[in-house]
Amino acid sequence: MTYLKHLVSGAGLVLAVNTTAQAQVMVDMSTFTCTQLLSGAPDAIEAAIWLSGYYNGLRKNTMLDKNVMKHNAEAVVAACKDNPNKTMMQTIETLLAAKK
Repeated sequence: MTYLKHLVSGAGLVLAVNTTAQAQVMVDMSTFTCTQLLSGAPDAIEAAIWLSGYYNGLRKNTMLDKNVMKHNAEAVVAACKDNPNKTMMQTIETLLAAKK
């Protein structure tokens, strides 16, 4: 039940951010940079969610392991701090290549 509360609260937060910052409707995710993520750009939350789904979809992974997700998010943020001018997709590709 606690998980459901967090999910609903998170969805409400995303909706609130989305309704107050609808200046840009389409985002080219291949150009979304680490700087944008780290600066808390209005699209940062949606970008992170989209990228997680995109890469999990490529791997046909239908499971959500919250511990792995948190670890991966921390790894992406750390890599972005090291290379803020790289795109998010470049950063994630680099991290995935290192895991192989």
